[in-house]
Amino acid sequence: MKKKLILIALLGTIMSFIIYFYTATDEITIVSLGDGLASGMTPYNIEGYSFNDYLKESYKIKHNLAEYYEFARSNLTTRELIYEIKENVSRNFKNETIKIQQAINKADILTVAIGLDELSKVKVNSTIRKTYEQDLTELLSMLKMLNQKKVIVLGIYPHNELDILNASKINAIIRDIALSNDFTFLDINNVITKDNFLNNTSPYINYEGHKRIYELLKTVL
Repeated sequence: MKKKLILIALLGTIMSFIIYFYTATDEITIVSLGDGLASGMTPYNIEGYSFNDYLKESYKIKHNLAEYYEFARSNLTTRELIYEIKENVSRNFKNETIKIQQAINKADILTVAIGLDELSKVKVNSTIRKTYEQDLTELLSMLKMLNQKKVIVLGIYPHNELDILNASKINAIIRDIALSNDFTFLDINNVITKDNFLNNTSPYINYEGHKRIYELLKTVL
């Protein structure tokens, strides 16, 4: 009788696991923050398919994507993003209005790509790098307070307005600040080639370049 009860309990446990496996609905919320790189901006002032779009579509197909919120736009600076978070700005998504702090807090996956635009419009020197470092430190500290889940901070890549040396120095800054907050740093420097640029006057890349970033992003997810 005792063996029978143990067997029934064991079968019940197994059935519970099976039922959970087939009915579990762990929904994922993805949030993207950043500038033109995050939004997929092109030199033609039109947003194309970004690495975030690849990520979103992948989770729609292979996982249970609950929501995707994009707080990204071209020419957004780190300082401006800090301001938007402090002011807790709202954005409309379909039939929903959500504040940026709420979105960041809900995110199971949070991608951050900021710096490409602002560092493309100036002659980068030690003063510019220091200012960017201070702003990024403040930004990522704010994100740390709002989200302790999966935060991925992207580096940048050299282009016509940013030489390899400065890009390397800036990536070192991004990496150190990201890691100090227990975030994941994604080094995209080596995945972008000259073939990924739409023209030689813009830092923005084509959809193939974004696909390369997405493929790298998958390795840390």
